[in-house]
Amino acid sequence: MGSRIHVYPNGSLVIEAVTEKDAGDYLCVARNKIGDDLILMKVSITMKPAKIDQKQHFKKLVPYGKDFIVDCKASGSPAPEISWSLPDGTVINNAMLADDSGHRSRRYVLFDNGTLYLNKVGVTEGGDYTCYAENTLGRDEMKIRITVIMAAPQIKHNYKTYVKVKAGGIALLDCEAVGEPKPKIFWLLPSSDMISSSTARHFLHANGSLSVSQVKLLDAGEYMCVARNPGGDDTKLYKLDVVAKPPIINGLYVNKTIMKVTAVRHSKKQIDCRAEGTPPPQIMWIMPDNIFLTAPYYGSRIVVHKNGTLEIRNIRPSDTAEFICVARNDGGESMLVVQLEVLEMLRRPIFKNPFNEKITAKPGKTTTLNCSVDGNPPPDISWMLPNGTWFSSGIKTSQFLTGSNGTLTIYNPDGGKAGKYRCAARNKVGYIEKLIILEVGQKPNILTHPTGPVKGISGESLSLHCLSDGSPKPNIAWTLPGGYVLDRPQINWKYILLENGTLVIREATIHDRGNYVCKAHNNAGDSSITVPVVIVAYPPRITNRPPQTIHTMPGAALQLHCVALGIPKPEITWELPDRSVLPTGHQSRAPGSELLHPLGTLVIQNPQPSDSGAYKCTAKNHLGSDFTVTYVHVI
Repeated sequence: MGSRIHVYPNGSLVIEAVTEKDAGDYLCVARNKIGDDLILMKVSITMKPAKIDQKQHFKKLVPYGKDFIVDCKASGSPAPEISWSLPDGTVINNAMLADDSGHRSRRYVLFDNGTLYLNKVGVTEGGDYTCYAENTLGRDEMKIRITVIMAAPQIKHNYKTYVKVKAGGIALLDCEAVGEPKPKIFWLLPSSDMISSSTARHFLHANGSLSVSQVKLLDAGEYMCVARNPGGDDTKLYKLDVVAKPPIINGLYVNKTIMKVTAVRHSKKQIDCRAEGTPPPQIMWIMPDNIFLTAPYYGSRIVVHKNGTLEIRNIRPSDTAEFICVARNDGGESMLVVQLEVLEMLRRPIFKNPFNEKITAKPGKTTTLNCSVDGNPPPDISWMLPNGTWFSSGIKTSQFLTGSNGTLTIYNPDGGKAGKYRCAARNKVGYIEKLIILEVGQKPNILTHPTGPVKGISGESLSLHCLSDGSPKPNIAWTLPGGYVLDRPQINWKYILLENGTLVIREATIHDRGNYVCKAHNNAGDSSITVPVVIVAYPPRITNRPPQTIHTMPGAALQLHCVALGIPKPEITWELPDRSVLPTGHQSRAPGSELLHPLGTLVIQNPQPSDSGAYKCTAKNHLGSDFTVTYVHVI
């Protein structure tokens, strides 16, 4: 009888989805063989057109990404069917939703009561939504306008920022952004890779900041933070500089160092490989059989400690080989090549010259201090400078070089490098030291310079001065006018050379005139001066003489003056009438008691007639003589 009308076994008639056409008379007939019975029923249909309850037209502001629910409840008879018209023109109703097998991605749900649910509103969900309620008697509608609210991303402090970080450290790049909806943040790396979620070394924080751990040199460059939402993009640039220092092994600023070490058989040997750098270097030892051991490594006989020290236990002769330590980081790598020699017999260090030494160096001339030593194993030789700094073998600076044979070379020595140098030799058996005092020579400087020729008086001693200073103390040598050289302090019949360099000419004569050359010499050099010498000498000349004739009375003292000039100073003598000669200062005998004063004056204290006669005054030096005669009459 149709899908809407059903007759049940008990005689009831059911009509589903009643319409106005179902109004009228319905006759129920009950019949069997005996007869019939019937009843007439009159059905009237009450109809009401569809109407939306609480209908209103309004505008709704919905934040981007939020959910939105709008009700559309309608009444009517028959019950109205609810449908919605979306902004893009699509019309949906429950029948369409029921027909959707799930192949379409929906962001809305239409409930049976007509309520429309929008899930995570996006830009495309903005616009006019119309609800239709419709039955056979009519249709009603309600219009709603939805506006999706959003704001373009804005990054705080979006100016370009420079960040400097040490290699191996952590770089934190801030990138906080606001916007509606909340922006999604991703990063563009210098390698052009994009980071939108955390990785092994890149951690993306909830606020959008990026942490880069264990920074490497390759991480340097420009990082771009991008904040994006449907409203647009915003960016921020970071310039990351990575500071890295290549490894330095045992404090040596060289890429490769070769050192020789010894060990005694059956002993234990430790070889240091302390590496510094940024980031901290990884240390690895390459063994003679090309086996790579990375620190730390713990074996039964060989251990590589965490600090890089290689330890070999129970040394064997076969361990005589090269062991290579490699320290590597992002800044580069350094290498230490250790040439190990295994020895059998032990002998404590012994200096080949065990005595302390004193050495004088020429200023500016390279000087080598020798500290040769013997021992087994060969001792390690180190030097302590005057300022307390210790240098081991094989170190070269702009001023010093320590040789493997125990020498210390000093470049361009000056006064600042003078002092006490201590040489130390050490091996497994013992330790010894010796002292070497270094004096940096100072070229002699002669302090006395004559302003002109030096005048000497014939017959007298003449001193020629040649005072000097220098380091070490200069030796003085005089070259005489005839070419003879006096090169050490001495005394002879003619010359005296004093310790201070003064030359004394004894009893100078005119033969001693000429140029005397003084030379001061030491290891640092020499200096000389020329001293011209002039000897002054002339024969005697009597300048004050008595009268040729003198008359005097007996007993009246008489003085006869005789003054003479000459160089050397003349000797004055008087010849008396009896032919006797009085030298200067002579006391005469009676009767006249003559006295000759040092200046040449002859005094006759008690003249008698017997003293009358000729008195002759003679002035003499080695160049000649002069005389005068006075006749005395005692009456």
